[in-house]
Amino acid sequence: MWLMGAVSILCVITSALSEWNCPELSSRPSAECSCDLPHTLRCAGDHTALQIIGRHLREQRARNKNTAVSLLDVALRGVTSLPSASVAELAGIGLHGLVISSGDIKRVQQGAFNSITATLLALGLPNNQLPSVPTEALTHLANLDRLDLSNNKIHTLDSSSFKGIQNLTYLDISDNQLTNISPGAFQPLSKLTVLRLRGNLLKVSALTALKEAHFLRDLDISSNALEGPVGPSTVPALSFLEILHLSDNTFASIRRGALSGLTNLTQLNLHNNQIDVLEDYAFKHLANLSHLDLSHNEIVAVSGASLAQLVNLAHLDLSHNFLRSLSADPLKSLHHLTELLLHDNDISMIDDGALTQHKDLQRFTIEDNPLNCDCLMAGFARWLREAKNLPQSDKAAAVCATPPHLEGALISRLSKNKLCDDEHVDAKVIDDPNYDYNRVIENIIDEDKDDSDLYGDKQDGLDDDMYDEEMEVPSEEDLPISKSKVRLVDSWYDDEEVHLSWALEPPSTRRYRCTGVTASKSGGLPKHVACHRAAPSNIILRGLKIDPLEKYTFCIALEEMDGEDTPMSLVLGCGASQMVRERAAYITMRPSTMVVPDREALRVSEVRSNVTSAGLLTVLISVMGIPAPKPQYVLPRSQRVSTPDTRYVSLHNCYVILAVLSKGSLVAQKDTPCQSTLEVSMEGFIRGPYEVCAKISKYKTDEMHPICVVPQLLDSVGSLEMKSSFKNLNTALVGIALGLMVIVIGLVWFVRKMLKKPAEFQAHRCFRPEPVPEENPRASYVMLTATSKV
Repeated sequence: MWLMGAVSILCVITSALSEWNCPELSSRPSAECSCDLPHTLRCAGDHTALQIIGRHLREQRARNKNTAVSLLDVALRGVTSLPSASVAELAGIGLHGLVISSGDIKRVQQGAFNSITATLLALGLPNNQLPSVPTEALTHLANLDRLDLSNNKIHTLDSSSFKGIQNLTYLDISDNQLTNISPGAFQPLSKLTVLRLRGNLLKVSALTALKEAHFLRDLDISSNALEGPVGPSTVPALSFLEILHLSDNTFASIRRGALSGLTNLTQLNLHNNQIDVLEDYAFKHLANLSHLDLSHNEIVAVSGASLAQLVNLAHLDLSHNFLRSLSADPLKSLHHLTELLLHDNDISMIDDGALTQHKDLQRFTIEDNPLNCDCLMAGFARWLREAKNLPQSDKAAAVCATPPHLEGALISRLSKNKLCDDEHVDAKVIDDPNYDYNRVIENIIDEDKDDSDLYGDKQDGLDDDMYDEEMEVPSEEDLPISKSKVRLVDSWYDDEEVHLSWALEPPSTRRYRCTGVTASKSGGLPKHVACHRAAPSNIILRGLKIDPLEKYTFCIALEEMDGEDTPMSLVLGCGASQMVRERAAYITMRPSTMVVPDREALRVSEVRSNVTSAGLLTVLISVMGIPAPKPQYVLPRSQRVSTPDTRYVSLHNCYVILAVLSKGSLVAQKDTPCQSTLEVSMEGFIRGPYEVCAKISKYKTDEMHPICVVPQLLDSVGSLEMKSSFKNLNTALVGIALGLMVIVIGLVWFVRKMLKKPAEFQAHRCFRPEPVPEENPRASYVMLTATSKV
């Protein structure tokens, strides 16, 4: 593309005449050519390629065919020297641009291009092995406008390197091995406007020679050996220079009044240096600067005065640095700023009002920063919502890193109350028994509303919040407080979540949804945790770490919804201070299922249970009425009960409901598919007393959701008391059952001793252990006999 300016005039003239045809040279064995642009021919061949191409193009031109070539790009194979005789074959073609490369050319013969000097405007000798500028070959190219000597082995430029090409405006000597530029080297190039010196070994002292290039507008000295501070005289005074590239060097700082001689500079690129300090008034002489790239450096802070004079700056790139915060001072004088790039820093705080004057930003990148979403970020959150010209992708990249309960939340969707929910609570009053938790939750509850109609449902719910005044629903401040009460029924935690279950009193058929939960440890501040609009009976809190030795107080705010799903009132309440229980692990055998025609014969015939010293509760249940395939032999009863046997089948749509109670409170429940012999084990129990109840549920069709709760710590007793009971068993029946218990136990003992087989039992019986103390430390099963009400 560097030669397109030289050939553009020819392209316009010839295209107006007739359609251009690419010369066909692919059939020739020594030169294969193709065309990718009009009037541009790209060829590859051996040392005879230039002769073949020149002869063919002259023949085409003589036949007046529309095959005129303005730019010829040739890659030669095995050529180390470029003789004038080879180039002379191109005379008479009317070339405006010529590029010759082989990867091996080390020498260009004197006067090599004299035969085409009349028309040649652009010359390229890139990707070769030239040790110096081929001055003697270029001397007579008085009309040459562009010269490309990139990717060679040139070590130095002297005062005679460019003699005779005084009309040159573009020079590319990138990716060479330049270490020295002699004074006066650019003096012959009085019209030079673009200079590429990228990828050499130049030091700051070598840049002094640039002062002779008075009319330079674009200078690239990236990827050199430039080091130290960028000071006022790092680059000599060039009053016409507009674009300067200093990237990929090792500059360490930017001094006050840096680059003072470049008063017309509009673009400055300092990408990928080692800059860690910007002194005050560092750019005081660069008032015309519109683009500043300071990315990939080591900048920790930007003072208010370091950018003060950049009143015309539109693009500022500070990405990939170590900035820790963003305040208003560095940006207050940048009135024309349209792009601010801050991604990949260490920014955790953005001051309120830092971006107030820049609501018209068209780009703002803040991703990959550890943003702390506290009250100080409320101003930034509102600015994001009000920045109408900012792309949605930039807004979506501004997410919270801390605190944990807001991790990943979109800052633009967070209200001030949600950001400020941990403020100004006196820790001394937390332990006060008269402390009003309802008032706390009224003060710090988030004011947000579900805006799923605008943004769609989100699973975590954190980024679906907006300010109340932006919604067409009543704010929580306007909602009346309901007289309904809310009671904490259950709480437990595991490695990832905390589960809360709340109940409304009195019960209601209306829909309720959670809008806020606070959790406070003894002596600690209430912490607001997102509850994601969940139903009160199943609230899951993520990001809340539970200390098993601490007591917690949970408070909740519920919205009561009307028939049109609009909030109509608030229900507030707190649970008692209590320890949160760890979820109990359990293992249950799940057998294969089969269909049994007669279900009326099903009943629980036997329940046995025990708790070991390690806290493992094991319950063995026998169910009568389930047919089993005839085994090849009959196992002893003790083996059939204690060892899972896959020969026993289970029923479809039949469940054994097992409940464990302590002092009348349910501590664990499990629904297990029916099987003739079941063994259920649960961990986390200590010695009782407990009630263990089992019954048949014949019509359960929904999916099983077991409730697993570790019981409250209880004092150990001498023996494990176990029962099995049903809710509809009245007091009289319990008395009768207790009376029959003695008779049944006696009969069981007698029958087992005489007949060595299990006893049959009557229906409607609670399960109670025989009060016989254990005689050895090993766990023993207490036989509990009864039948269940079907």
